Amino acid sequence: MDYTLRLVSKKRYTVSEIRKKLSTLCKNYPEIEVSIINEVISRLIELKYLDDDQFVKDYVLSRIQFKPRGISLIKRELQGKGIDKNIVESGFENLDYDESKACRDLIEKRTRLWNKHPIMKQKQKAFQFLASKGFSKEAIYTSLKSCYSSDREQDY
Repeated sequence: MDYTLRLVSKKRYTVSEIRKKLSTLCKNYPEIEVSIINEVISRLIELKYLDDDQFVKDYVLSRIQFKPRGISLIKRELQGKGIDKNIVESGFENLDYDESKACRDLIEKRTRLWNKHPIMKQKQKAFQFLASKGFSKEAIYTSLKSCYSSDREQDY
């Protein structure tokens, strides 16, 4: 219990991540019984140190605000952390997130890097960049259309 309290005092973890850490601890220290893992996890949940629902909500909000990503990539990241698919989906239910606006903002930040290229190459680079961030094709096409409108294509 002391080990897990030290862990959760430094950063937030999911139930699955704590379970993996405790399993590793039990392998490294044979005197610690594996059966205690469930007891420790249930106690941490009872003390509200572990809450996958709240973790998902906080993670999604921080990802959107500080490192904009597409919804599909955020969902994959959460599932990679061992969170159940239903909990991940419930974290996105009341979310008001405009992927197209996030795409436009990212394009505007990166435009100065791509200005030396022709418009078609700029669009291609923007598409690849946004796709790597997990944005949907519809959001990417919408943002490309608005950022590279006909008045800018005269440079081509």
